[in-house]
Amino acid sequence: MYSWATPSHLLDHMSTDQVMLYYEKGIHAVEMQARVFWGVLGDALNGQEKVSETDSGDRPDLKRFYELYGNKIKRG
Repeated sequence: MYSWATPSHLLDHMSTDQVMLYYEKGIHAVEMQARVFWGVLGDALNGQEKVSETDSGDRPDLKRFYELYGNKIKRG
């Protein structure tokens, strides 16, 4: 997890409950990292193309945008 979080530092500066919470959160983070890694690797091995979650394919209507806000845009 963090380089400063040596066992002696944790035991000297944290309560037992805080140390247990720290390790529990760390283990959860490592598990999530492994799931993401294996998910991406599995998709790559299956030949699935990456689909963006934010790109819906819609294009912004720039003409309409400039009609509405063109005089309000301040540049450099």
